[in-house]
Amino acid sequence: MDAPQRDDTSRLSDVLSYVLLVGGFLTIVISLYIVVTTYSSLPYWDGWRQIEVAANGASPVSPSWLWQQHNEHRLVLPKLFLAVDLQLFGARQAFMLASIFAIQLMHFGLLSWSMRALGNWNGVLWRTGTGLAAFCLFCPTQWENFVWGFQVCFILPSFFATASFVALVLYSTELQGASEKRPSPMFLIVSMLCAFAAAYSLANGSLLWPVLVTAAICLRLGRNAVLSLAMTGAVSTALYLYHYSRPVGHANPTASLKTPIKLLEYCWTYFSASWPSYIREQRFIWLGLLLLLAPALPYVLKFRMFAAQLLMAMSYCLLTSLVTASARINFGVSQATAPRYQTIALQFWCCLGLLLLGGAFSARPRVKHLFLAVQVCLLAIFAEGAASATNPLGAAVEHAVAQKAAAAALLTGVADPFSLSAAYPEKEMFAKTVPYMRAKRLSAFSDPLALLLGKGMDSVFPRAGPAACSGALEAVVPVANSYYGPGLGPGVRILGWAWDEKRNDLPTAIVVTTNDEIAGVGTSGKWRPSRSDGFIAFAPELPAGASANVYAIVGGSTKAACQIGRFYAK
Repeated sequence: MDAPQRDDTSRLSDVLSYVLLVGGFLTIVISLYIVVTTYSSLPYWDGWRQIEVAANGASPVSPSWLWQQHNEHRLVLPKLFLAVDLQLFGARQAFMLASIFAIQLMHFGLLSWSMRALGNWNGVLWRTGTGLAAFCLFCPTQWENFVWGFQVCFILPSFFATASFVALVLYSTELQGASEKRPSPMFLIVSMLCAFAAAYSLANGSLLWPVLVTAAICLRLGRNAVLSLAMTGAVSTALYLYHYSRPVGHANPTASLKTPIKLLEYCWTYFSASWPSYIREQRFIWLGLLLLLAPALPYVLKFRMFAAQLLMAMSYCLLTSLVTASARINFGVSQATAPRYQTIALQFWCCLGLLLLGGAFSARPRVKHLFLAVQVCLLAIFAEGAASATNPLGAAVEHAVAQKAAAAALLTGVADPFSLSAAYPEKEMFAKTVPYMRAKRLSAFSDPLALLLGKGMDSVFPRAGPAACSGALEAVVPVANSYYGPGLGPGVRILGWAWDEKRNDLPTAIVVTTNDEIAGVGTSGKWRPSRSDGFIAFAPELPAGASANVYAIVGGSTKAACQIGRFYAK
């Protein structure tokens, strides 16, 4: 009876490994869908800083700007990415978002490769582990880092951390395999270079140094390796702290250590935010996780080198949460749930899950069905992730509509505080950057919508019949003359809803005409009660009694203008 049972279990486990692998790749596809469908060329919050530097006449690659502190960070490498986007791609954000996705793909590839090379994983174990890595690295709960180009600074350190840990383990493997000949220091140098790159991508990159030094001691890499890592880390950290100043408004890390309960609460929230609320609050579920871990972890020595890599990564993630808590605890525990932090939290859960997978697989001869039980748990997590994917997708869409609304206001020249504050909270930024962006045709000022303004309607779009769309105007709100800089002044904000009946989809754009000339633009997709077919558009201030027509641009490749309504200036 035992042999057939083992065979059935193996077959089921094999099938589940393929299901989990496909689930992981579908997660990548969903994240790519979010990146593409929510794309906006307009910078968001910190992304405006690079344009501000150029608008003030400074070079975006000057050493002083690259070294300049940003909050608690020195973003040397991310600023170089931003400079490339500005100088070569017109600050349109596409290069930044493509870079983020490509870096995450490289991180995923490196992690999957290290399972084979360092853990000797193959077959059912490798497929299951690769599926888990894909799910965690591309889980939509971190949507903020997939739609905000500036967030390359959050993606880079995690990739460099894994690369640094892999290189250190490869050096350890080479050291153990050497008999009389001294091993090449290449992998050790690569490990240090990756750690250095992480430190100057985001502040938490500096946390790699204590992790690497501790790992070098535990792996018995020798005095020279330990001293090399310690000295390089000391130099990197001292350089980082040169002329460093604590950001205004941030908590004092030393004082935060006096409130350990609050720190632990912040860290717990930081990691538990990856899970649905009903799981976070159920203690028996976490007890079940511990019961799964207990029999599996003793077997991690079967893949010792890969386990060392995973433990280093988990230590790095835990230290990151602790340092983040010590500096931001004054913002409240709820701040720990920010989607951007999920990149680190999910990396932690990924590594813990891989440890559990490897241990459960190695324990199969003695602990029957443990590996299958872990696979079933992962399948349940994947299913829950798929069921709740609409939440981060909805948040990403809402962010995109707000960005496109701000772009429409800028293109039309309407200083609408409601929309512009979503793109950047301080109006002084627009006074400095918008004239420069308009003159250089940067960002949204090179969008197709920007080219429509001032053109005759009939010269751009043919007219579609009333059956081609449905919709209505719901409000025309005057926008007062709030100073946002040259070229931005009073106008009207137009709200309503529109639907492309032929394509059964949202219109591709909204345009506003006066005297059959395109004077304003807008975007659709605004959330309304139980619907997402709302739109927001802008038009310049009109003389009293003047009329304006609002059109939805419908159709696929052959676009046409379908009138939604008309309004009169009061």
